[in-house]
Amino acid sequence: MLLVGLALMVIALLSALATMRLAIHGAEVRVPNVSGMTLAQALERTHALGLPLRVEDRFYSATTPSGHILVQRPKAGTLVRRSWRVRVTESLGPQDVTIPNVIGMDARLATITIRRDGLQLGDVTSLPYADAPDGTVIAQSPMEHATAVERPRVDILLASPPPTTPLAYAMPNLIGETYSAAASAVVNAGFNLAPVEEANVAIPHVAQIGTSSTPPTPPVPSGTVIAQIPEPNSRVEAGATIRLIVQH
Repeated sequence: MLLVGLALMVIALLSALATMRLAIHGAEVRVPNVSGMTLAQALERTHALGLPLRVEDRFYSATTPSGHILVQRPKAGTLVRRSWRVRVTESLGPQDVTIPNVIGMDARLATITIRRDGLQLGDVTSLPYADAPDGTVIAQSPMEHATAVERPRVDILLASPPPTTPLAYAMPNLIGETYSAAASAVVNAGFNLAPVEEANVAIPHVAQIGTSSTPPTPPVPSGTVIAQIPEPNSRVEAGATIRLIVQH
């Protein structure tokens, strides 16, 4: 009885595996070859196998008539499950439209012109450009009257305002100037002048005459600029505030 029970279990397991295999493979089909068919023929062929069809793109073609399939994905013969989507590219036939010139138009008028000629508006991008008003078409692809065009779409490039970069200057060296001369130079250059800051500088020791070969350094006169912020030759933007430190 035990052996009979084991045999029945093995038979049941093998039967279940066979059933699953048939179910899995029964749900698989091979993608038909629809290249060159009309769109209606391709729809009928794929739907009969339980495969939905989607037109993913359209191209002009000098060899494939309008309304026929140019390319398919997956390729013919691929084993897929039912309900797998087949994507195709439809032919528009030979190019029979003239690409309009939309350079110089604003985006709205360019869009109307492109669609009026039976074309599609493609990618719309922007580029900082100072020589045209904001939103004006400054380039297009394909160009006006282009031939051998593949897609029925026109990409356009729009002008956008250039980034505003503040004016900058190299900071002059005002150290050693009198405060009045330095302050006048700062204000006349369009900078802001911070309140004056005073500092005491120790007068260097002067050796007795005849005891040193180095000539004595004269003291800095009162009111002389001895430091500045920003430092000389550093980058400073228009309207910046300049600090001057003068000898007390």
